[in-house]
This record gives sequence, C-alpha cells and structure tokens, in this order.
Amino acid sequence: MIKKLLDEAIGELDELINLTMQDIANIKEAKHSSVDESVKKKNALVRAFEDTKRALDKELLRVSKESGTTTLANVLDDEVKSKLVLMRSKLEILHKVNKEYARHVVVVKEFFDSLSKKVFGTQTNEYGQDGSGTDNNFYKSRV
Repeated sequence: MIKKLLDEAIGELDELINLTMQDIANIKEAKHSSVDESVKKKNALVRAFEDTKRALDKELLRVSKESGTTTLANVLDDEVKSKLVLMRSKLEILHKVNKEYARHVVVVKEFFDSLSKKVFGTQTNEYGQDGSGTDNNFYKSRV
C-alpha cells in the first residue's frame, strides 16, 4: 500500500512540474489564453497530491504503530526508502520550478501595471489622490 501511494504522489508531482514548466514556456511565448485551464488542472493536482500524502501519512503511522519500538526506518524496505527520497527530490524540483514561475508572473504583472499606468494615467495607489477611492479610471490587469 505504501509503494502504491508513493507512486501516486510521485506521479502527481511529475504532472505538477510538467504543467508548471509548460506555464513558464507559455508565459515566455505570451500564450496567456491557457492560464485558466492550467490553473484548474494544477489546483486539482494539488488537491489530489494532498489527499495522497494524507493517506500515505496515515499508512506510515499505522506501520509505525504496528512495529512497536522498532524505528520506521528499520521497518521500511529499501524500495520504499528510495521512493521517499525520490518524492522529496520531486518536491524540491517543484519548489524551484514554482519559484521560477512566480518570477515570470511578477515580471508580466509589473509590465501590465506599467502599461496600464501609461495608457490610463492611473496612480499606483488604488484610491483617488485624496484617498477617497473616487478614481473611476482605474484599470486592473489580470495575469
């Protein structure tokens, strides 16, 4: 059961990594039309990974309790240990890819904000100059 859950978690992480890398490529090519669909897919994958991880945690806890005083490291076979290491490695890769994705998103957002400011002459403050919130020309871009 642990091996199956680990395989599922690793597969979900691989999909998240691939989708995020595709999102980065799409941003570089200004293909913003695929953003909504990608966000939906990634949100579903994140939920699936969280469910799988929860089930894995429960299974590891169950095995740990059954083993009594023996440490979990002594109970798990080498294949499970290597899959746990692989899962951690995939999580680290996903973290790096997400950081790169976030950098691209910020650059695009800043570009659109500066373009909006030039086109519409808006202030960076969301409220009117007197703070009353009466600036009706404010335009927000969605990245």
